[in-house]
Amino acid sequence: MKLTREELQQLEDFERRRIALNQSEWWERLSMDQKFGVYQLQKFGYDLAFIRNNPDNGPIAVVRRGVEFATVDSEGDVDLNPDIVIRD
Repeated sequence: MKLTREELQQLEDFERRRIALNQSEWWERLSMDQKFGVYQLQKFGYDLAFIRNNPDNGPIAVVRRGVEFATVDSEGDVDLNPDIVIRD
């Protein structure tokens, strides 16, 4: 059975989500600008949670402090009130 391109992408996404990276592995995937932004947020108690791939604007670093989330875009710009949906 041959899978369509969309089915292959869904399978890849499913497998990627099953692999939990530790914080140092997420850190290595950040750009230098993002590392600086995340580092600044860590001073206020935020921790790097994961990186979300955004096809339009590049990877977005998502940081968390309790139930609060913030993002750092590929240029290092911080958004303390991001419009993102987080799955449980």
